Amino acid sequence: MENPNVQRSCEQWNVDFMNFLVNSQRLTQWRPTGGPELMYIALSHESCDLDSVVSTLAIAYLRFRNPGNLQHHFMPVLNMLRRDYATKTEVRFLLDKQQITPERHLVFRDDVPEELLLRCRFILVNHHVSPFHYCTEEVYDYRPYQCEAARLPIYCQRIMHPMRSCAALITERYDSTVYNYANVRCQRIFELLHAALLLQNCNYAQHAPEELPLVRDYQLLLFLEKQLGELQPLQRTMLYETLATAMFDLNDLTLPQVLRREFKLLRANNGSHLVRIAQCCFPMAVTRFISFEFAQLALQQFAAEHNCDFILLLGNSIQAKGDLVIKELGLIPLDALRNIEDRRFFDHLIINLNSSMDPILGLEPYRGLDFMHGAYFFVNVWHIQYCDMLHLMQRITYNWVAEDNCPTQASQSL
Repeated sequence: MENPNVQRSCEQWNVDFMNFLVNSQRLTQWRPTGGPELMYIALSHESCDLDSVVSTLAIAYLRFRNPGNLQHHFMPVLNMLRRDYATKTEVRFLLDKQQITPERHLVFRDDVPEELLLRCRFILVNHHVSPFHYCTEEVYDYRPYQCEAARLPIYCQRIMHPMRSCAALITERYDSTVYNYANVRCQRIFELLHAALLLQNCNYAQHAPEELPLVRDYQLLLFLEKQLGELQPLQRTMLYETLATAMFDLNDLTLPQVLRREFKLLRANNGSHLVRIAQCCFPMAVTRFISFEFAQLALQQFAAEHNCDFILLLGNSIQAKGDLVIKELGLIPLDALRNIEDRRFFDHLIINLNSSMDPILGLEPYRGLDFMHGAYFFVNVWHIQYCDMLHLMQRITYNWVAEDNCPTQASQSL
């Protein structure tokens, strides 16, 4: 086993990290030899945003270089299809700057054979609810713990602190002499983590200058800048704006790719009728998306591929303080509401979206807009984010199921 205490130069760490990524692709063909070594997959969140991707690469390399008593294998896996990598424009932009290419350095969900998934241990990054919960040994997530949904083993180590980014959790590990006893100091990784912290925290614009020294994400940003060189506020702002511009640069994407950029499939079954809803989010106005010539064809193809009955379109915008928020939404029924149960569910969604109090959406309808028989709204508040809409839709669909399974229960709006 290589001595982890061997000191490396900055360039040697960079080369070693790139070699680690190249070798990770070969691990997709790993077979157990009967020895004590195990395979660990560091699995990103399925959104594969910059925070999730960077954190996955960084923690997998840190664990590889701090292996403990046994020399296990560590493979970072991006929890998305390889074909959809191009849709993550800000991820592609930043990794390209670091000369990290999908062809040579990245492993995607569809690259990993199913039989390998069944024999691996998992490190969940930026999420903690997973079908691989039964063999998960570590979790890195800044969100509140969902005890009923997660079902993690009692021996699973949960690194789940109330921060604004997963990159902050991983940076803490690099700053720890306990977890980073090999003293890994890789400039490429620090630059990736630095960029993720800036973008996820929206350049810290929501904090007053006197508050910043108390913000843990900001303290860890300063730790990275001690390694990289301190930046002035204007320099940070320029870097943040460059990343935000890359996020909104959809010029090279097709409409189907825009729909696949960030989506989640939800299912609701009231006992007699199954409904599938796709929630698609993209940095573009919904009204602009549906104005394109082939928008209807793209939506129909997406619905056919994912077997969904409704599509909820969420259009992102950046507010003055830098937060990425939802400003438009559109709910589209793919079967034109020919089924009575679908009409009931469509009405249920519209009523509850309009009457929601947690969060309040402030919906203003676009009257006269009848694209694919959908309903379209402007979100007249400045704090609604993708995760807020996801949680709200989950509650609304659960409410529909509960009402139909309990006929005597009075209808409740959320």
